[in-house]
Amino acid sequence: MNRPLVLTGVALSAAMALTGCGGNKKAATVAESASAKARHRPSAETRPPAASATVAGTVKVGKFCKATGAVGKTSSGTWARCLKHPGDARARWYSQAPTHGGARPGQFCSPAGSSGTSSTGTKLTCTKKAGETRPRWRTK
Repeated sequence: MNRPLVLTGVALSAAMALTGCGGNKKAATVAESASAKARHRPSAETRPPAASATVAGTVKVGKFCKATGAVGKTSSGTWARCLKHPGDARARWYSQAPTHGGARPGQFCSPAGSSGTSSTGTKLTCTKKAGETRPRWRTK
């Protein structure tokens, strides 16, 4: 026999034996667990955005943070992300919630593509034009 082929077969058999492949579950059990996960999926407001880490406790938007990419919950229950924007000396907490009634045209915003409303009810979009390093709120 071909020795490399035999060694590959032995290695694959050992890997399957150590990790398993779900052979112990019945098909009905797998289907039930999949449908249960679909029924109990948290909503977008309650689950954290994808992040490198989630911070325990509450965070305050605008304060300095250490772990860029981490997310945390504010005292009001919205999510914030630790980011370092161009021009920032250190990373800060930025809100990940949609803006309602506080955005002004021309202000810096994050992330690009998000939408908001000004205090007068004007719809704003967070966009970045050519040559700009950070996106700003703009009317459509």
